[in-house]
Amino acid sequence: MKRGIWIMIFSLLVGMAGFAVIRQQRKSAWNERMAVHEDGSQLPELEWLRHEFALSDEQFVKVSELHLVYRPVCEELCMRIMTSHQKVKRLVGGGTQVSPELIAALEEHAELHVKSQAAMLAHLYKTANCMNQKQAKRYLEIMLPQVIEMAMEPEAGSHGH
Repeated sequence: MKRGIWIMIFSLLVGMAGFAVIRQQRKSAWNERMAVHEDGSQLPELEWLRHEFALSDEQFVKVSELHLVYRPVCEELCMRIMTSHQKVKRLVGGGTQVSPELIAALEEHAELHVKSQAAMLAHLYKTANCMNQKQAKRYLEIMLPQVIEMAMEPEAGSHGH
């Protein structure tokens, strides 16, 4: 009987130790993700921009502010495009002809892409305006083709802009 109790106590202690170790690892991973990144940035997706264009701290702060304002706009448009895309796929997959409902869904889908591209272009131009002329020219040369050639498939879209 004593042996059974000792096994149960040992198992309980091992389980608690395992829980503590896993919890600490997850907490550490969470802290790492939320930590301030290189050069004090909490926006690691913009670090490439800082380094690629040698942005000053002042420029980077402005670009970061623009990014934070644009992000919810982008996310909302992306969600609407994905929903619209699923609707088009459903109508195409369930039909045998081009119905008025399918035409309306295709028009809505195209309109959302126009809105998304226009919003992204406006964001890119605002971002470029935070840079000097040489930086802005190079930035737009890199980024504009990605927006202009943006695929209609949500999975193939460009992110991290």
